[in-house]
Amino acid sequence: MFNIFLPTKIIFGEGTLEKLPSSIKELGEKAMIVTGKKSTKKTGLLDRVIKLLEQKNVKVIIFDKIQPNPISDDVDEAAQIAIKEKVDFVIGLGGGSAIDSAKAIAITAAMGGKFWDYVEVGGGKKPNKALPVIAIPTTHGTGTEADPFAVITNPQTNEKVGIGYNVIFPKISIVDPTLMVTLSKDQTAYTSMDAFYHSLEAFLNIDANVYSDTLAIDSMKRIVANLQAAYENGNDIYARTNLAWASTEAGITETLTGVIANHAIEHGLSGFNPQLPHGLGLCITGPYLLEYMFDKCYERLAVLAKEIFNLQECSIKKSAKLFIEKLYEFQNRFNLNPKLSTLGFEESQLEKIAKVAYRTMKGVVVKSPKKLDEHDLYQIIKRAF
Repeated sequence: MFNIFLPTKIIFGEGTLEKLPSSIKELGEKAMIVTGKKSTKKTGLLDRVIKLLEQKNVKVIIFDKIQPNPISDDVDEAAQIAIKEKVDFVIGLGGGSAIDSAKAIAITAAMGGKFWDYVEVGGGKKPNKALPVIAIPTTHGTGTEADPFAVITNPQTNEKVGIGYNVIFPKISIVDPTLMVTLSKDQTAYTSMDAFYHSLEAFLNIDANVYSDTLAIDSMKRIVANLQAAYENGNDIYARTNLAWASTEAGITETLTGVIANHAIEHGLSGFNPQLPHGLGLCITGPYLLEYMFDKCYERLAVLAKEIFNLQECSIKKSAKLFIEKLYEFQNRFNLNPKLSTLGFEESQLEKIAKVAYRTMKGVVVKSPKKLDEHDLYQIIKRAF
């Protein structure tokens, strides 16, 4: 038994950015574009989107302060601008940080107050409205174009928390793989593996169902089959298209089921160290989590050993162990297996990181196939240290 609610119109494929003018007919006359500080300007994408909006006489307000791990202070600042300027809709242009920020701004501008008022560990208020959101992703990782989630960090408390409200499902998501060819090798790997772990964790989630399983397996297969090609040649549009669709599939699986403890752990880590790329953090701790939960998830891992890595049939437990080994090997191709100790973390921080991760993200931890508590998260982080 499961529910499906996916109200977002997804426009997918090469050149679909040109569909933007015809997609915004009823959204209003003034838009706020939420983006990062450099990349969309450097590539000319920001100017291109502005010109497309001008075709429909839409006035544009630009908020370009978004950082890789977006913070609530910036969301609050942008929301006040949106209120003052009477913005009708918000466009998230960039990676997951920009789109997640657009969603958070859309809530705060419509509801008033501060963004942290609408976070469970903050004010705990439930928003019943938001400005319409358009998502235009430039990475193939977060899947935020197909889900009702946003992840924002409170810089005062180091809490990196995900919210999920139906009011912030994007009205329209334009997924154009040609916008992703400028990703660096590292970002190609980080974002692709973010999508991989969305799908892997959804597959292991206790709420997994036949629909989410189908999408999750297909997403992981596409990433394993195409990441190497995109990593070696960023202009390989065939590989980019497959990775883009894998990311969108992964976003849908998140909506249908959700992630598990690995995302809670990573949020704890990058909440304390915002320089840690999200996808890299997931790779560092992911295999350790699988080993820690092995007795509760080996049957599901055995399925993936065959489906994702085409491993020959053997005993279930052996197949499951081979899946973890192959995952390590795959990540190693892209330098995704460093220890946390090499990335600026201190051993003295680990217990506090585990404590914050469990407190702020307990809602996803409890969806893991093994019952985990704060101490378990600490043990997993310690192994990755």
